[in-house]
Amino acid sequence: MTRMSVDWDDEIVRRYLTPESHQKSRPEFERTHIDINKIKSEYLFPHPTNDEFVTQEEFRDAILKSNVRDDNRIFILRGETGSGKSQLCQWLEYQIGRSNDTGEDETHIALHVSRSQTRIEDIVDILTEPIDMDIQVGNVEDLNPGKVADAMIANLDAYAPTVFQELSEDEVHDLIEDRSGTDLRGILTENIEAYQEAVAGDGDDEIPDLIDDDDYRDLALSAFNRTTGKDTIYPSLLGFLHDELSSKLNVGNFQEKLERISDEYVEAGLRPVLICEDLTTFSVLKEQLLDHIFQLDSGHYDVVLGWTTGWEKDSLDKALGTSENTYTYMKDRAEGYLSTTDETGQAYFLTEDVTVELARKYVSVIREESNETLDIGIDEDDFDGLYPFNAEFVRRAYEHLVQDGNERRTPRLLLIRIIRECLTSRAPPFESIDGNPYVKQFPTPVSLDLPADVQNLAKWYGIPTAEQNIELPRGIFEIFDVTVPDGVLADDDPVVLGGKGGGPQREFRLEQVGGTIEPGATISIETTLNGRPEADADIELDGGSVGFTDDDGRYDLVLPNEEGEVTITARKADLSDSQTFSVGTDSLNLSPNPSRPDEGEEVTITARFNGEPISDVPLYKDDEQAGKTDADGQLTVVADKTPEMTIRGEIDGVEDEVTVQVLTAGGNYPVEVTVTPDEVDQQRFEYEQWLKTGDEYPSSDTLREGAVTVLEKWHDPTRLANANASATGVAGIYYARGSETPVSIQSVNERQGLSIELPFGTEHNDIYEPLLWCGLSENDALPSEEQYELNYDLLRGWVDDNVAEFRSAMRDDIESCLPDDWTIEQFIIVAQYLLHNASRGTTELSRQLVFEEFETSEEYANPVRERFADSHAYRESYNNLTKSSSHPSDLAEGFFKLKENFVDEQRLSDAYGVVKANLETYVTEAMYIDDDLADAYRIGNYRSDATIRLNSLLKRVREYAQELNSLGGDDVEHIIEAVDQIDTWFDESHNVPQLRELYEDLYEAVGTLDVNIKERWEKQKERLETGDEIRFAAFQSDIETFRSVQSATGPELLELLHRFEESRNERVEWEIYEAIDEMITAAEGVEVPDTTYVLEEEVKRSDEMTKLIQTNATVEENIGGGN
Repeated sequence: MTRMSVDWDDEIVRRYLTPESHQKSRPEFERTHIDINKIKSEYLFPHPTNDEFVTQEEFRDAILKSNVRDDNRIFILRGETGSGKSQLCQWLEYQIGRSNDTGEDETHIALHVSRSQTRIEDIVDILTEPIDMDIQVGNVEDLNPGKVADAMIANLDAYAPTVFQELSEDEVHDLIEDRSGTDLRGILTENIEAYQEAVAGDGDDEIPDLIDDDDYRDLALSAFNRTTGKDTIYPSLLGFLHDELSSKLNVGNFQEKLERISDEYVEAGLRPVLICEDLTTFSVLKEQLLDHIFQLDSGHYDVVLGWTTGWEKDSLDKALGTSENTYTYMKDRAEGYLSTTDETGQAYFLTEDVTVELARKYVSVIREESNETLDIGIDEDDFDGLYPFNAEFVRRAYEHLVQDGNERRTPRLLLIRIIRECLTSRAPPFESIDGNPYVKQFPTPVSLDLPADVQNLAKWYGIPTAEQNIELPRGIFEIFDVTVPDGVLADDDPVVLGGKGGGPQREFRLEQVGGTIEPGATISIETTLNGRPEADADIELDGGSVGFTDDDGRYDLVLPNEEGEVTITARKADLSDSQTFSVGTDSLNLSPNPSRPDEGEEVTITARFNGEPISDVPLYKDDEQAGKTDADGQLTVVADKTPEMTIRGEIDGVEDEVTVQVLTAGGNYPVEVTVTPDEVDQQRFEYEQWLKTGDEYPSSDTLREGAVTVLEKWHDPTRLANANASATGVAGIYYARGSETPVSIQSVNERQGLSIELPFGTEHNDIYEPLLWCGLSENDALPSEEQYELNYDLLRGWVDDNVAEFRSAMRDDIESCLPDDWTIEQFIIVAQYLLHNASRGTTELSRQLVFEEFETSEEYANPVRERFADSHAYRESYNNLTKSSSHPSDLAEGFFKLKENFVDEQRLSDAYGVVKANLETYVTEAMYIDDDLADAYRIGNYRSDATIRLNSLLKRVREYAQELNSLGGDDVEHIIEAVDQIDTWFDESHNVPQLRELYEDLYEAVGTLDVNIKERWEKQKERLETGDEIRFAAFQSDIETFRSVQSATGPELLELLHRFEESRNERVEWEIYEAIDEMITAAEGVEVPDTTYVLEEEVKRSDEMTKLIQTNATVEENIGGGN
C-alpha cells in the first residue's frame, strides 16, 4: 500500500493557497508572489516601446504617469478567471499604496475593489476611506426581495411613459402583468435573492443583473408572443431597474457621488487609482461607473478596469449605453488594453518554468511555515525541491487543466484545485489527482502490464529520456512505498521504465553558457532535455565528434584558433540540436525554444551577440517585424502555421536567420493526426481505462475504425472464397452487414451478428495500441517505427488469426444450411450441374462444366418453355433458378481458381470427386437445403457490389431440386406419344430407296384428296428423292433412347427432353414418318375403284410392302414395326 510522509499543516496550506490574493496578508502575499512579466498589450500609454508584451512594472509605471488634475485615464485588463488578474491588482495596490506614504510616490492612492467586495457599502467605503468622506448607503441583504420587486413594478408602471416611449399602455401592461408562466415579478424576486446570496457569499458567485438576456427573452415571449425589443426595451428596462435599486440603497446618482469623491481627492492633492478586479462587482452601479469614467472629463481617476474575457461581448454594449461600436468607443478613450490570457485561457506569464517556480515557492513557504518534521529522510533533489511533487508533475497538471470541460490553464486552478487538493489529501499526489474534475486525464507513458501504482507514478512523475523511455529517481519509489517492478530497463538509480509511442514530448537543447566566441577560446556548452541537464550527449565540431557532455550536461569546447564560421552539434539517440558561431568576427545567433514547436505553440527566440544575450534586436518572422528582444535577449512569437517559419534578426550589420520546423499539432505522436493533442490524449486515456476494466469507452469508434483499417490492410476479411487466390475481381461470398468489416469492442461497442471481437484486458495492448494509433491517424497509417516499437509479426498474426476465425464462422453459418457433410464448394458444383442439366440436358459431371457459364441452346427449342406451362411448378422453379444462373459459375471462379486460367487442383478435386461419385445422392439431398441464412451473406466481386443474397440462391436451388426430382411420365407424355406414332411405321430395316418408292406410291394414291397439307408431303417427297438428310441409324438410336423415358430420373428426364427437342430439330425422319402417318390417316375410309380394300390395306398389300414384310418377320402388318 502506498504512503505519503507529511511535513505541512493543513491550516497553513489553506492560509496561503487562497482563492483571492487579498485573503493573504501582505507578507504572505509577497512571500509567494511570482512576477507577472508577460502581459499582452494591444496598446499602453505612456510606454516607451510598442512591444507585444509588458511587465508588471511597466504596467505600474504607465499608471503612475498621471498628475492629480488629469482627466480620467482608463486601463482595461482582460483575462480568464484565475489567470492572475487578482494577483496583479493586489500587487498594484501594494506598489501604489493605500496612503500617500506607503507607495511608489506621494500622490497616487490605490482604491482596490476586489472580487469578493460586493456590498455597495464596502465599495463606497473603499472609495472614500483615504479622504475621510462619509457617504451612508444601504445594503441589499436587508431587503425583502418580493417587496422590492412589487415596488419596482409599481414605479415602472407609474413612470412607463418616460421609460418606454416606444410602448403603448397596453404593451406596458403586458410587460409587467402577473401571469402563471414567466413574469417580471418572478424574475426580479429570483434575481434579487441571487444577488443577496452572492453578496453574502465568499466572492465565488458572480453578481447577477436584475434581469439578464435570457430572462428578457422569456419575458418578451410570454408578454408579446415574440422576442422583440432586445436592443430597445431591454436596455431601458435594465437601466431603470438598476437605478431603482441603487436609489433605494441611498446611492442615488452614483455618477454625481463619483464626481464629489474625485473633487475631494484633488483638493487633498491626491490621485486616486481605482483598481477594479472585476467590473461585475459593481453590480447595479456598473452602468453609472462606466458612464462616469468613460466621460473622461467628468473626474480625475486612474482606473484599472478588469473583467473576464468574453464579458464585453455579451454585456458591454448595454452597460456603456453607447450607439458607437463598443470596441472603438473603448479604444478611443482607454490608455491601455491588456490581456493576461490567450484565446485558450492560458495565462501568458505562466510558462513551464514559471509554473514550476510558482508551485515551488508556495510549497516551500508552506513547509517552512508549518514547522513539521518528516518521518522519513528524503532527497529533495529527487523531487526538484517540490516535495511531494516534482517538476514533471506540476507541468503535466498545469498542461491538462480544465474547467467546465474547457481547457483553462490558470494559476488559480493550479494552486487551488491541484496543489491545495493534493496537499490536504493523505494519499500521494499521483493517487489523489486521479479523478480530479479539473484535470483532463491522459494516458500512461509506460506499459499497461506494469502495476497500476507504477503506471500512475510514471504518468505524473516520469522523466522522458532521449531514448523515449521513462526514468524516475529511485527515491520517489521509496518515499511513496511503491515497489520497483521486475522487467524494468534499469533498476538502480534512476529506475528506467520502457516507454511507448506518444509519450511526453522531448525538447533537446544545445546552448552556450560560458566563454567568449573568439579564436582559440574555450567555451562552455550545455545540453538539456526538457529543461534538465542531459549527460552523454555527443558533441561535434564541424561534423567531427570531440567529446561527450558530463553529468551536468556540460562540455568545455575549444574553438579553432582561426577566424571562420563553426557549427557545434549535440546528438543523443534520435535527437540533435546545433548552434553556428562566427569565430573572430562579430556574430549574431538566434536560437528557438522549443526548436520544433507544434502549430499554435509559443516559441521563445533568444538572440546572442558574440555568445552573450542582447536586447533590442529587431526580429522578423517570415519577413514581418515581430518585435525586439527584451533585456534577457528574448522575444516570444507564435508558430502559427506549418511546415516552418523563418526568424531573422540584424544588429550592427550582423545578421542571422534560423528556420524553425513547425509540426502539426501532436507532432510527437507516431502518426499524423487531425484532432487536437488534448483529444488524442483523452482518447488514449479512455482506451486505457476500458482496457483495464471494460468500463465506459466513449471514443471506442476510434479503436474500432483502426481495427477495421488494419484488418482490411492485409485481407478482405468478410470475403469467403479461395484464401490462396491472387485473382481479383472474381466472385466470393461476403458477410456484408454494414459498410465495413464488423468489429465489436467488448462491453461497450458490440455489433449484431458475426463480428471480430476485441475483448478488454491489458494483455492485448501490444496489439490494440497500434490499432488505436491507426484509428487516430489522418491517413489510416500504422505507427511510424521511428517513433514506435511496432511488432509487425504479432500484429499480422492477430489479423490472420481473426480473419481466419471470422471466415470459419461464415463457413459454419452457411454450411449449417446445407445437407450433412456438404461443403460450400460441393454446393457450387451441384448448383452448376443442375443449371447445365436444365439448360442443355447435361447429365455427365465434368471438371470443365464447373466453370462453364449458363446458356441455353439456340439450335433447338427450349424444352422447358416448349413443354411446360407458365403455371407449372417445375417451370416456375426453373425460371427462378435461372435468375441466379451466373452466380454458381461466378463462385466457382472465386473458390476454385488461384488466378485466371490457373485452377486450384487440390480444392477442386476434393469437392468434385465426392460429388461425381455420388451425384444422384447429391441431387436428391439438394431438396433439403435450408435458406434460413442471414441476409448479410451476399455474393459479389467486391464488398461494395455484393448485393446478391446467398439465401436466395440456396432457396432457388432447393426448390428447383424438389421439382426436378418430382418429374415423371406425365411430364414427358409428348415424347411417349411421338415415339408411339413413329413406331407404327418405322422399322430399323428401312432404307432410302425403299422408303422413297413406297412414299411415291402412297403419295400418288392420295394425290387426288383435297387436303391442305400436300405441300408438306411434297417437301418430304423431295427429301426422300435426294436422301442427303436421312440418317436412319442415328434416328433409330434416338427412338431407342426415348422408349426408356418412363424409367428415367429427374436429371435423365431433362436430358431426354433436350435430346428429344434436338432430335426433332436435326432428324428429318420425324417429319417423313409423320407425313406417311398423315397420308394414311387422310386416306382411311376412301373407296378405291375395283377393290373392296381401303387405301391402307392397298398400301400394305402392295408388292413393295410384301417384300418389306418378308424381310422382317417381326413386323406385323404395318409399314413400321409393332404398336
